[in-house]
Amino acid sequence: MRLKSLLLGGGLLLSTLSWAQSTTSIASNGKKVLKGKIEMKTLMNDSAFAWFYSGVNKYQPNESMLNYVKDNRGKFNVVAVVGTWDDASRHALPALYKVMILAGSPDEQILTYGADEKLQTNASQDYKVKKLPVFIMFREGKEIGRINSDEEDTVESAMAKILLKANRKEKE
Repeated sequence: MRLKSLLLGGGLLLSTLSWAQSTTSIASNGKKVLKGKIEMKTLMNDSAFAWFYSGVNKYQPNESMLNYVKDNRGKFNVVAVVGTWDDASRHALPALYKVMILAGSPDEQILTYGADEKLQTNASQDYKVKKLPVFIMFREGKEIGRINSDEEDTVESAMAKILLKANRKEKE
């Protein structure tokens, strides 16, 4: 009896936690919106997000910039705030994941939040997002830079520049 209670309680807890991770709705443009924490496996396994899988496979990062990110992979974390309904996010998020995968960075280094059309994420922290997508890079819990969709650089180039600047500051 006690084992059944534990299993039932554990199942309820897990279902509550997975619900708290993200909620789903439909945007005004008819695209599926994930709000809250998003796991990569959700993007990979839901046919509504086929753009993610194909985007990761198609993206070809700049090798030298990728190598700099790879050389510094243990020195930063990224919070990605995206709109699964937003075209700029649909382009940039797969590029970020491709760079992080090729750099050998673990999933734990990227925390992805989905935002709705009002830029609400249900994140425990306010990341002060004014436009989507935004990738916020942190070192030891402190923000070291942001990558916005309106930048002309590739994701890996923007990341390398932020890391280079942070490394220079650290040496001063």
